[in-house]
Amino acid sequence: MNKYLIYLLLVMFSMANANPNFSNCDYYSIYTDNLGEVSWGPDPPYAGAMLNVTYSFKGLQRNTTHLVYVVASIVRDDKQTDPIASSKVKVDRNVKDVSVSLNVQWPSPADKKNRYSLVVFLLDYKYGEYSCIRFYDRYPR
Repeated sequence: MNKYLIYLLLVMFSMANANPNFSNCDYYSIYTDNLGEVSWGPDPPYAGAMLNVTYSFKGLQRNTTHLVYVVASIVRDDKQTDPIASSKVKVDRNVKDVSVSLNVQWPSPADKKNRYSLVVFLLDYKYGEYSCIRFYDRYPR
């Protein structure tokens, strides 16, 4: 009996770390192995919903500078370069652990033919990019 409870708890906690269908940002020609942890909701998103995005990254290779931001963007999955919507938050300076929350609006129901991705970046404009994670294959509903 106890082994089933332990298995259930392991499954529940592993699912809480990120929403499904995520990958690095190779799709956008951004190559990184450092993804960080992202959770967001509602998932699946409904048309016009304001998504609450929480991002965290522990143990950056170097301390953050005064030019570090977390950016959340909604992009169409046809590799269109401009985001449909985006939001950014400035990260505290001189830290190695980042944890922020931000909001970004999901597209309206007028565009039901296209799939969208939520892309979350941790950017350092002084040294380059730290992290990028993509949640893909979402339709406006």
